[in-house]
Amino acid sequence: MPTFWIFVVLSICTVLVKAQFMLGGLIMGGGAIGYKYYNSMEACNSYWIHQDPDDVERALNSEWKKKVFGQDLALKVIRNSLLNHLKKVAAGNSEKPLVLSFHGGLGTGKTFVTDLLANLLFKEGEKSSFVRRMHLIDMLSHLYTKDEKRHMIKNQIKTTVQSCSQSLIIIEEIDNLEPGIIDVLFSYFDQQKSVGGVDFRKAIFIFSSNTGTREISYETCKQFNLTEQRSQFDAEPFYRIIKHASYQGQSDPLSLSRGGFAMSKLIKHDLINSFVPFLPLEKDHIVQCMEASFAKENEIVEKAKSNPRLKEKFFREIGKKISFHHPAGCSKTFSENGCKRVSIKIGQEADNFFFPD
Repeated sequence: MPTFWIFVVLSICTVLVKAQFMLGGLIMGGGAIGYKYYNSMEACNSYWIHQDPDDVERALNSEWKKKVFGQDLALKVIRNSLLNHLKKVAAGNSEKPLVLSFHGGLGTGKTFVTDLLANLLFKEGEKSSFVRRMHLIDMLSHLYTKDEKRHMIKNQIKTTVQSCSQSLIIIEEIDNLEPGIIDVLFSYFDQQKSVGGVDFRKAIFIFSSNTGTREISYETCKQFNLTEQRSQFDAEPFYRIIKHASYQGQSDPLSLSRGGFAMSKLIKHDLINSFVPFLPLEKDHIVQCMEASFAKENEIVEKAKSNPRLKEKFFREIGKKISFHHPAGCSKTFSENGCKRVSIKIGQEADNFFFPD
């Protein structure tokens, strides 16, 4: 066959392979939800998935110190649970998937930490075909019955884990889900070698919720009476109050839902390994968030180096737009929205401040 035609055939094959994986991404992502491109070379093996416990621990400690502020307790809980799971997977004796539930107010770092974990565990990071982020409100908005919603959640998770037993499933907005739906995952989380021909025991599931925010704030104040170091906080009281609030359906008073974990079999049968508290942030933590966000503005950073007082003034101006509250009987003052709006404000206002017309 002439060289020209060999080139044509190979080109066509390449296009077909890429199209196949693009279509797979569309299907798994849910056509109505959005498109996700999957690397056609990615495979479910140790080259693409980083699960050596020692390596993960070093990377987690390093990245957390640089990028996550005020959440020492969350680090301790996540690190212990994650490393214990990875060691069992490596030894071939994992009995069930790792199931974590992140709880806390806006801007405390829940979504940021799920991204951080995805980037630590997978070579492709958040873009990995083995990382599935499920925004429940958007994903289920076109469905009307509980059975339809159960079917959608169960099938999408099964498809992801079927493609790789060490997948990471991130389920957001569980507090806005009607009670009873999430129990469809009971068989996946239980100690079973296989469910419908799929092994879930090596997978990691992370729920994210605002349920328990007030209780976490109160407990934070109580523990500050015992120690000034967040890293010294006792995790057990947080575990109990979050578990209770989730099971009883004590959600935000303005929420229309009792929360997806209300009276859930997943909690009743202790299938959630850890309820992870994300504590309210203080002013020092907000300043750290400002520094981290500011460091990304390269041109402005160079400008600030020549005039440090200008940077200080800019931070003071941004600080004035951050709302804080002082819980009754508490010795601390907390940010109302954590770091959620800090990076947005830095990006929006830095140019005008440092380079006025």
